Amino acid sequence: MATYKKYNREQYLKDFSTIMDLRPLIEKYMDEAFENGVDNLVLAGVGGTMAIMMPFEAFAKKRTTVPVYLENAAEVVLGTNKAITERSLVVLYSDSGTTKETVALAKYCREKGIPTIGVSCTEDAPLQQYLKYPIVSKAADAYSCDGDFMRLSLIVGAFLKKTGDFPDYEEFMESLANAPKAMADIKEAVEDEVKEYAYSIKDEPYHMLVGSGNLWGSTYCFAMCYLEEMQWIHTKSITAPEFFHGTLELLEEDTSIMIFKGEDETRALAERVENFAKKISKKVKVVDTKDYPAEGIAEKYRGDFAPFFLEAYLGRLIAHLEDATGHSLDIRRYYRVMDY
Repeated sequence: MATYKKYNREQYLKDFSTIMDLRPLIEKYMDEAFENGVDNLVLAGVGGTMAIMMPFEAFAKKRTTVPVYLENAAEVVLGTNKAITERSLVVLYSDSGTTKETVALAKYCREKGIPTIGVSCTEDAPLQQYLKYPIVSKAADAYSCDGDFMRLSLIVGAFLKKTGDFPDYEEFMESLANAPKAMADIKEAVEDEVKEYAYSIKDEPYHMLVGSGNLWGSTYCFAMCYLEEMQWIHTKSITAPEFFHGTLELLEEDTSIMIFKGEDETRALAERVENFAKKISKKVKVVDTKDYPAEGIAEKYRGDFAPFFLEAYLGRLIAHLEDATGHSLDIRRYYRVMDY
């Protein structure tokens, strides 16, 4: 049996299957929230937590006319969005439950009487004490956002069910229950490829990263959280439609560029960047989620699950990049080291 750095299939499937056990609790919370009336959904985070919410802003907006806001937690406490009221439902997320901005927003919402539903992976985390609808989930993957995506799917899916905009909710949940196996299969299928790629880019000082639609969150997160924060590598992350308004002028023959192609309506936008980049750079890496079979995921939902597929790939890539560069993902110069 193959062995993998910081990944064990049996343990992974066991841990991630527990996420689906949260479904009854989340549905109960949604019933209670909607009894009091909900006018809008607010996805609020900062840094990586905001990035992982981006696919779900897209997921919800495609299905409902109920206003959906993606907000920076540090800005909301300053009163920047007057639509956030006692009739909002604010979704908060922090694996550690200690992210300062997220905890501050949870406290702010409690003081203002604004309902919050949130997740942390630690029961006694500071975030938990301020949430109206607290969720604790033990399954976590330090190398990717697999579990985060599953938990947010449960929350946003249950919300859309209550608005009446998700008639195929039960069918979608069947695919979601199969997501851990699909992601595990992808992790193992790409292992050799990502290891080779990681070592080929270990000395690159700078990368462009391009994504579109519901892959933008993973694109931004990989650049900002993993390459910049955890590897101290300079990046430029940009959406595919914005690439042609400024960034294209920085592309040269020796510029490393990663292009992530999904399966939603914006796929053509990523392909446009790909076609251009291959004319200029000799260091173009394209990751196409269509290349990965996903057993148990209904064909009609493949576009929605593309971020899951990409995360499975990127999780293995960063695991090998850590070895290739010799730079531990745990080392920080400033983040949670200095006061700022």
